[in-house]
Amino acid sequence: MTESRNIYLHETVDIVGQGAMGYMDQVATTTATNGSGGALDLVGTWYTMGSTGRWPQVINLWECVNGWTGWQELMERTNLQRTKSSELNDWWREALEVRSGGYDRLLASFSGSPNLTELRTNGPRASVFVHEISRCRPGAANDYLAAVREFWAPLRSEFGHEVVGLYEVLLTDTEVMTIWATDPKSHCRMMAAEVDQSDLRISEWRVKAREYLTQWREELMTPYPKTVLSAGDSL
Repeated sequence: MTESRNIYLHETVDIVGQGAMGYMDQVATTTATNGSGGALDLVGTWYTMGSTGRWPQVINLWECVNGWTGWQELMERTNLQRTKSSELNDWWREALEVRSGGYDRLLASFSGSPNLTELRTNGPRASVFVHEISRCRPGAANDYLAAVREFWAPLRSEFGHEVVGLYEVLLTDTEVMTIWATDPKSHCRMMAAEVDQSDLRISEWRVKAREYLTQWREELMTPYPKTVLSAGDSL
């Protein structure tokens, strides 16, 4: 029997001015989940560290409640019936004061990727997260994620990086995403080991990854304190 895969909505949000904190607070503590009709449950909301990526920018990750059932409910409520939900329209109107647009991705978890219940119970609590969105050869997404799970995740664990999610990007066959929890010291230690080539296993992984990827990119994020994966010491 094929393993059931969790479904996620990933949002890259363009922020207006200094609006990131207010927007993340709105996402984490107000009616975003209720506005979806209960179809979404928040995994995390993070601020992209501007020295590593586009700024000002926020990343949201939502788990679809009951998988494809939740995704169907979200489609219907936020698209087909969007004018009928006063609660959702009020939330959007408030959010538009601090965001100007964005880009969304539909994700499916890969085997070994923890779901939200597992993250709440035994997941990491961190101040820094590594966010990878990479392009792969058409159709190679799951092969790459299998290699990440088998080779890359154990090595990163030695350097204080814990898997938050391994995801295939849907509605395309050329993107993958991974998210890792860490801390500044561990991140710098691993970066130094790669740049200085003091641990050749990292270089060997990069060579292996090119069997599947056409390009890779990572950026750093820090979580809003009121979210489940936050260590409570960021922002």
